[in-house]
Amino acid sequence: MKAQASCVAVLVDIVRSRDGARAESQKQATTAAHAVNEAVDALDPLRPTVGDEFQGVYSTLGAALRAAHLLRLHMLGSADVRFGLGGGEVRIIDEETGIQDGSAWWGAREAIEAVRTLSDAAGFDGVRTGVREARAGREEAAELESLLQWLDISISDLRGGAQRTLLGLLEGKDVAALAEADGVSASAISQRIVTNRLRALAKALQGTWVLP
Repeated sequence: MKAQASCVAVLVDIVRSRDGARAESQKQATTAAHAVNEAVDALDPLRPTVGDEFQGVYSTLGAALRAAHLLRLHMLGSADVRFGLGGGEVRIIDEETGIQDGSAWWGAREAIEAVRTLSDAAGFDGVRTGVREARAGREEAAELESLLQWLDISISDLRGGAQRTLLGLLEGKDVAALAEADGVSASAISQRIVTNRLRALAKALQGTWVLP
């Protein structure tokens, strides 16, 4: 990747990855990241870095959020993940090793640390996404975070089957395909969608994917 004057960096951290299933969680994260990289255009696709972290770089906040939402839904059932998104510049320190720096990465680190702290507070345990902006004219991040927190908590409150169905809706699958994948009837999927208001949640998530 070349240096970018304006982009969005994404840091991903596996939640509770030091539990007994750490190795399996990291394997699942790698598989999920590959699926997301196939679905979402990136300046620098999601990849593992050090410890329990992954990182990627996107041209817009919307693309970064789409990657984050899809990655989380792919991971749920094996582990959960948190995200720090930072808008700003990315400088290339070492092309061979992929080491990067810049205001986008500083913001992403600040955002993920803030999410880690916030999720320990009562009532905020389902929050997984933080945003910090250093791009010109993008100072609305503080207001946006409230929406992102609500979306995070809405996903956290879903049971496993509803989370899988939500992912399928976001990937454009129809009810028949979702039913076949889950081994249930089409009517059961339709009921799940209605009961959990999944189409409204999917529309709200997709609404953030067009942000500049």
